Amino acid sequence: AGLTAGFSGADLENLVNEAALIATRRGAVAVENRDFSSGIERIVGGLERKSRVMRPEEKQRVAFHEMGHATLSLALEEGETVHKVSIIPRGIGALGYTMRRPTEDRYILDRSELEARLSILLGGRASESVFFKEVSTGAADDLDKATEIAHSMVTRYGMSGELGLMTYGKTVSP
Repeated sequence: AGLTAGFSGADLENLVNEAALIATRRGAVAVENRDFSSGIERIVGGLERKSRVMRPEEKQRVAFHEMGHATLSLALEEGETVHKVSIIPRGIGALGYTMRRPTEDRYILDRSELEARLSILLGGRASESVFFKEVSTGAADDLDKATEIAHSMVTRYGMSGELGLMTYGKTVSP
């Protein structure tokens, strides 16, 4: 249940169906927790890309990148725990992933929690920089997500000391 925080009823229905299909494929007579875990990975991360073969150097870079996310997640303790780290390519662009799960239901986040999320997102890129002395294109999705959070902090939540307590981008009716 902790891995499905934020899932809608339709998402949960999809998960149950996916878990049943996974159990059937492995010839099981019943659905087990591992089937639900695999189903969540498939729903959240996309299909496993067995055809995407990475060079050993790429696998190592992806492993260090994901280690950066996991290390910062553990160090910052911002309300989510690391559930699984993988370097198995999934979906359209993900070469690996760090799956985290909330320790409790959250409805609002404060500035320090958002900054922790930014740090965790950028942890993969930082790890690449430290261990490989340069960054790669592997952090593109992380940069998109971090930019979205930072943009919202300034334009929606008024969390910029320089710009003040205002929202930006919305027109105000008189």
